[in-house]
Amino acid sequence: EFDQTQSYFVVFQHPIVNSANHAESIADFPRLSELVTLRGSWQVAFDQRWGGPAAIEFPTLSNWAEHKDPRVKYFSGTATYNKIIELPAAAKQGRLYLDLGAVKHIAEIRLNGHDLGVVWTAPWRVEITDALQPGKNKLEIDVTNVWANRLIGDEQHPADISWEASEPDVFSGYYLKEFPDWFLKSQPRPVKERLTFTTWNYFEKDSPLERSGLLGPVRILIEA
Repeated sequence: EFDQTQSYFVVFQHPIVNSANHAESIADFPRLSELVTLRGSWQVAFDQRWGGPAAIEFPTLSNWAEHKDPRVKYFSGTATYNKIIELPAAAKQGRLYLDLGAVKHIAEIRLNGHDLGVVWTAPWRVEITDALQPGKNKLEIDVTNVWANRLIGDEQHPADISWEASEPDVFSGYYLKEFPDWFLKSQPRPVKERLTFTTWNYFEKDSPLERSGLLGPVRILIEA
């Protein structure tokens, strides 16, 4: 069973038993069923160095690029999702997994301070059994997206760099005509709203934004 772009390492630790019946009697993957879906709001803290708000509440999980706040809409970097969760008594009956649904584009997960690793492709899932504690549990998810949205966000402001259009038959976009004086002299940037600097720009102010953030649904799965 392979999810989209998923891969596995297969490690043979013991001699393979030459028996078809033996092979068929062992399941390669556990059967998982949904225990609970994490609904309600999330507290999300963005990196202010890259123009994001210090903290904001998401009533439901949604795409950053569709947010009404331009600090979120054009954000590129890492934001931390926080939520307190409390699982039902049935959670004690098997091994548990946290399934993030979908993430754009990579996530690092912590539960009660335990580092549960990084996920970057489907299935967006980690085991949480050993990190759980009775009662309330603190869930933190660091989500990082790609740089496209911040570059497009910068294009909403006046240019403080001279660009030259590339040959259409060679590359698309614009290349840096020359390094500006403020850059060479380490002076403050004329347009302080611009946060990125690149020698090649592929984007316009109306370029389509990349879907970003924790999109969900976030579920707790239990092993049958």
